[in-house]
This record gives sequence, structure tokens and C-alpha cells, in this order.
Amino acid sequence: MIHKMSRFTTLLTLCLIVLVATACGITADTTSNTAQTTSQTEEKGTQMATDAYGNQVEIPIAPKRIVYTDNTVGDLLIFGIKPVGVVQQGLQYATYKDELKDVADIGWPPSPEKIVELQPDLIITSTPDQKQNETLSKIAPVILTNEWDPMPDRIKRLGEWLGNKQLPEEFLARHEAEIVKMWTALQQDGTIQKDETASVFQYMIGQKRLSVYTTSYLTGFVYNKDGFKPTTAIQKMIDNPDDYGYADISTEQLPEIAGDRIFIVYYSDEELKEVENMTKGPVWSQLPAIKEGKVYFVNGGLGISTDPLAREELIKQLPVMLKK
Repeated sequence: MIHKMSRFTTLLTLCLIVLVATACGITADTTSNTAQTTSQTEEKGTQMATDAYGNQVEIPIAPKRIVYTDNTVGDLLIFGIKPVGVVQQGLQYATYKDELKDVADIGWPPSPEKIVELQPDLIITSTPDQKQNETLSKIAPVILTNEWDPMPDRIKRLGEWLGNKQLPEEFLARHEAEIVKMWTALQQDGTIQKDETASVFQYMIGQKRLSVYTTSYLTGFVYNKDGFKPTTAIQKMIDNPDDYGYADISTEQLPEIAGDRIFIVYYSDEELKEVENMTKGPVWSQLPAIKEGKVYFVNGGLGISTDPLAREELIKQLPVMLKK
């Protein structure tokens, strides 16, 4: 009996040795393969980066010629990088429009022919058009951002791609301190009251479409623990993944959605005239914020492209708007 147990123990020990050796071999191979892949990308001057949707993309380690297709170009400018190509449509309202006036216009939708001429080493876009992105990827690596994401998320992600994680942290620390100072001053002088609500709308005259913003653009600035809060109806939209960014609504929903303060974003003089007349209509004119004169028309350069540089300008301009 003892003899049989001894043989069994020896056999078991041998099996364990084989298993451990095999596992170590697999681990060593995996580590070796990972190191080899990393070494190969470094040799090519590239890195594996994670896009806004969790996909791995091989991009240059230090891209110099970037085509940027979104209207949050300030995200890139704070890194001291001027893109070689942008979509100029809409940027005429940006706070940094003069800095971009000589940058090539790639049109909308982006023109592959124009982009080829620019010889970019990276294309950054939030356009989910797979066919279009496949075409662009033949020109240069394409990586997806998401312009609907909050500004801090966007610039931190960009910092990882550009190999500069420190700059977004430093910018955000200073920026948030300035915002706290702004809201504190507005409360102390009685311009705003604690727990006031706000809502941000845009009416697109081309599509005859009224939208309320939930998590993007101007809401990322006015919704603040020291500033305004979303209404209950808007908070429900914020919590609903289908309404991420914005939601289209009807005029009849306004009494439930509108806050103590109403911000209406416009993009052109024609659109401004339209929304000013709209607020005189039967539903709008009965809203408490309209009756009390707490409605603010915000130029698209501030209200739509709420990127870092637009937010910096908002710190100066919002108090002026609220005190009128």
C-alpha cells in the first residue's frame, strides 16, 4: 500500500513539474511576444493608443501634422499644436478663429483629396462613418475621439495620444480653480441663488428642430455644484444613455424641462433672430425664466464649441451675461 502511494506521489509530482514548466513557457512566450510587439512599434516610431470607444489604434508617438475634423479644436491648441487641416465651417464663431484662419479647410464631409495634399501623420475625428474612416486611414492613421464627451475626458485622452499627460492635469487644476472663484463671486454678490436650475436649448432653423443639451457643450460649464443644476426632467435625460449629449424635444415639453435660467445657443444672425421671435410665442413667453428676463442668447463659439479655450472665455463672459 505504501509502495503504491509512493509511486502515485512521484507521478503526481512529475505531472505538476510538467504543468508548471508548460505554464512558465506560455507566460514567457506571451511576455516575449508583447515585448517584441512593443519593440517593433517603437522602432517604427509608433505606439498603441486607445480611442474613445476602447479600440486599440497604432498611431505615431509624436504626431506633427494632424488633421482635426471636430469643432473642439481648442482641445488640440492647448497642447501648442496647430492642426494642418480643419473643418472651417462653424469655426468662424470660435474664440480662436484668428489663430485658425490660415489653416487648410478640408470641407464637410472631409475631402480625402484635400487631406492627401496636407500629408498628415494623424487624423483625429469623432465621425463614426466606418466607410469614410476606412478611406481616410489609407492616408494616415485615424483615431476616434468623441466630441460629446466632457471636456476633461477629451483632453486627458488627447494627452495620452500626444504623450503629454501632465498638461491636461495642470490645465484642469488651474481652470477648475478659476471656475470655483467665478461661481463663489456670483453667489456672494447675489447674482445667483443656491440650487437654481438651468436649461440649455438650441433651435436649428434648417431642420426646424428644437434640442435640449444634457451632457455636452455649454451644459458642461453651467451645470456645476457651485453654479446651476439641471431640472428634474433634464436630469432624467442625463441618466438615459439614449439622450447622451442632447435630446430633441417639442415646444409642448418646455414647461417641464425649462429651468430658472434659460440659455439658448445660436449659430448665425438669422438663427438669433429666429430664436428671439420664438421666445415671444405662446408657450415660451409663459415660462418663468422668460417672464423674469432670465434668458440668455449665447453665441455658438461659446455655447457649442465648449472646448478648453471657449470655457476660458466663458469664465469672463458668463458673469457679464447674468448681471445684465
